[in-house]
Amino acid sequence: MAYEMIMDKLQLNTTMFISNLLEGVLAFAVLVVIMLIGMFIANILGMVLKRFLQEIKIEKFMAQHGVDDAFVGFSLTSIAVSLLKLWVVVIFLGIAADIVSVPMLVMVSMQANGYLPSLIQGVIVLLIGLLFGDYITDRMKTAKKVPFINPLSILVEVFIAYIAIVMALPLLLPAADPGLLVTAFLVVLAGLTFALSIGAAIAIGLGMKDTVSDVAKKHKDKINSLF
Repeated sequence: MAYEMIMDKLQLNTTMFISNLLEGVLAFAVLVVIMLIGMFIANILGMVLKRFLQEIKIEKFMAQHGVDDAFVGFSLTSIAVSLLKLWVVVIFLGIAADIVSVPMLVMVSMQANGYLPSLIQGVIVLLIGLLFGDYITDRMKTAKKVPFINPLSILVEVFIAYIAIVMALPLLLPAADPGLLVTAFLVVLAGLTFALSIGAAIAIGLGMKDTVSDVAKKHKDKINSLF
């Protein structure tokens, strides 16, 4: 009797294990198929968006205004296409999670769907800041008569970029503390200001050395009479 009970339990456990294994394999296969479809559609839509941006000549327009290098090596087209692909993949991840009903996958899908709008907003804020900073500094560099215009323009660009990062950080990384960036920026700003002041003082001193020497020679007798 005990032997029969053991065999029944063993058979039941084996059946449950095989059933769970097959269910897991089927769920994984469905997940892979759906994600492959999602990546295929994402690539198709990415190519469509890229072609559209090429047709409206967005990169050429930015180059004409001197801001095509504002995104530190990336182009506006590549960023837009990457965000679109990511959005499509996240959508299909949610579809896969609803179909296979795997708790962990459902949780990841919900978190991704909740984070994606914030990510896109943060990227847009950052891009606008970089674009504005590059445009302003390019206009500043054309003012050749302004002393120390190149260091000053770099300082302005860093300032605008930092403001953009501080504004975008809560959207890009909701758990991050933007106060750390503010503090770091103030330290960097103080250092750059100090260095710029010292450089300006040295440059002015060197530039006026010859002028002071000429004036002293011309009025040597008057200066000697004072002493």
